Amino acid sequence: MLSLSLSSRPAFALCVLAAAVSGAWAQSEVKPPEGPAQATLPAVKVRSAASEESATSPVAGYRATRQISATKTDTPLAETPQSVTVITRDQLDDRGVTSIGDALRYSSGVVPSAFNYGGDVFTIRGFDVGVAGLYLDGLRAFTNVFSSSIETYGAERIEVVRGPSSVIFGQATPGGVVNVVSKRPQAEAVNEWGFEMGSPSSGQVMADVGGALTKDGNLLGRVVFLGRDGSSEYDFVQDDRLYVAPSLTWKPLAGTTLTLLGSYNEDRNMYVWGNQYRHIGTPGHPIAPVADTYNFAGPGAGYHRVSKNIGYELEQKFDAGLTLRQKLRFTDITTDRREVWDSYFLPMLGLQPDGRTLLVLGVNRPDADQSLGVDTNVEWQGRTGAVSHTLLAGVDLRRNRMSQGIYSDLNVRPMDLYNPVYVEPDWKSFGVKAYESHDEVRSAGLYLQEQAKFGERWVGLAGIRRDRVHQVTTGSTINPATGGYFDSFTDEVTWDTTGRVGVVYLAPNGLSPYASYSTSFEPNMGTDASGAAFKPSQGKQFEIGARYQPANLPLNVLAAIYDLRKTNVPMSAGPTSPFQVAEGEVRSRGVEFEANYEVLRGWALLANYAFTDTESLKGDNVGEATVNIPRHAASVWTKARIDALVQGLTIGGGVRYVGESRSFDPDTMNPAYTLVDVMSSYTNGPWTLSASVENLADRRVLTNCTPTVCTLGYGREIKARAVFRW
Repeated sequence: MLSLSLSSRPAFALCVLAAAVSGAWAQSEVKPPEGPAQATLPAVKVRSAASEESATSPVAGYRATRQISATKTDTPLAETPQSVTVITRDQLDDRGVTSIGDALRYSSGVVPSAFNYGGDVFTIRGFDVGVAGLYLDGLRAFTNVFSSSIETYGAERIEVVRGPSSVIFGQATPGGVVNVVSKRPQAEAVNEWGFEMGSPSSGQVMADVGGALTKDGNLLGRVVFLGRDGSSEYDFVQDDRLYVAPSLTWKPLAGTTLTLLGSYNEDRNMYVWGNQYRHIGTPGHPIAPVADTYNFAGPGAGYHRVSKNIGYELEQKFDAGLTLRQKLRFTDITTDRREVWDSYFLPMLGLQPDGRTLLVLGVNRPDADQSLGVDTNVEWQGRTGAVSHTLLAGVDLRRNRMSQGIYSDLNVRPMDLYNPVYVEPDWKSFGVKAYESHDEVRSAGLYLQEQAKFGERWVGLAGIRRDRVHQVTTGSTINPATGGYFDSFTDEVTWDTTGRVGVVYLAPNGLSPYASYSTSFEPNMGTDASGAAFKPSQGKQFEIGARYQPANLPLNVLAAIYDLRKTNVPMSAGPTSPFQVAEGEVRSRGVEFEANYEVLRGWALLANYAFTDTESLKGDNVGEATVNIPRHAASVWTKARIDALVQGLTIGGGVRYVGESRSFDPDTMNPAYTLVDVMSSYTNGPWTLSASVENLADRRVLTNCTPTVCTLGYGREIKARAVFRW
């Protein structure tokens, strides 16, 4: 376990520092000038009201009205011709969210993995989003799924953009993207301290302090801290984290704002593979169920990951409606993964014909990932006659270097599935290189976007982008027969142009129907039998939808119908050919519905439904649906403050239904399931005590099934939290 040993002393020092800094902020509050006594009203702290909301600011309650991720501009949701969901800080707190997957559970059309310890894994509209669709403050966060874990306590809001988004983000999966907006300094003082206990055995402390550092308010600061010492429901799996994110905003001149954003994140955990031997077994040897907590990897396996980010956001406003913006972030991630493999990786391993002997192999997989991203754009807001314009032009540059390796002692060990004797490998002695690769990717994109509002009723959007992606990869793979190595080298350049158009009608009653067409692209690395490089995969989507946001009701309703297709998907060149061709096609058609209703701040309701019909139109599995994508999914979450019963008491809960889906085994379906979540909180003065339970009935969900193995989803998770705010 971490035992805060990674850093009990740094963590303690950071807490002391945060306490000292919060005291300094408190002392730096502006004092009224001396003079005759004046009648004053008591000070009242108000979190950003809807009228004060910006696309990156805090939101009171669940109902946001603006977004930045779909357009790169601060735009009302009602004027956005695309399906977008904003998950606010209040919603994250009420539900006890601790991961991006948790945050997305009540979002229409999004399917988080049922088992994503160690990484943020999810799909949108039937397509795997992976690391290519996860963004932090508008810049791509990761390039490796084992690096993809964003601390949600550091998030102000999370925005889900559905459908192709390459005009904004460059290369991306067609399903959509998720952009996490970080907490950042604000003029209003923030002082929050808390601790949390949870099952099966975990504890964490957190702090969020910030405010004005100078009397004139031109220098703002904030520090977000979290330390967790925990375990998971699986045997031998830790869930430890140390996270600290300082930020500073400086306003040296009128119209000039510079925000520095940094973070340090250290984890000890394990990515849980499909290792639950509780399904149908090998022919003639049915398998009895094993313990739900079973993890054949044993002690010592897992990973140690250190992620460091440093960057800035610069904004300079000029006359005539011009604004220059630049975002830059450098990321350095190192991961030491110690894994034990079975047939999930190598068919020769895994369960043997006797139904109880398991062959496993220990491997060491070090990863190193460095990236630098910078996005610079100019925005012009102005009018020509009755038309108001928001014109955006920019350049998006990114460079990434990644090294990966697989090392082993090649010692295949038998293990009794029902009476395991764990022998931890000597990880440091793994001197046999099975695989090694080095990748460098340089990408550049030029984009242009126009948002035009015609009078008070019509809004049009059009955008175009040209991208260049240059990827160089060197690799070395062992030849088991000779002990030698197959060396590989690829140097590929991908060019692609993407675009989108959309229109919105703003009806007087708050209804805003829209229609849009958008495209995306992803490079396909590799060559066909002739040596020609694969064409990039392309996404194309038609979407029709409507929002309803009446002026006199705190209500957001979104309904959308879409037809989304991904072409140039790599597929087998033939039943006997070892080569592939990029000629496959996958279609996803669906209907989505979301409702967000909030009465004052005492009662809130979230309701979601998604129908997702996926099909392989051309490729290796023609006519079949995409694996692990349910045709039907629905959820409802509600909370209510019941002061009439107990002053300051709030209770709430939710129900999540995930329908049947296709598994990896063609003869087996992942069963449908329904899970229940509950929460309660009590606020008295500066103290808030809360408790939340995910999967109240402790229903164990099987997913990713193959003929012999399934992955077991999360069981019941209980969290109790105490937070002090002043």
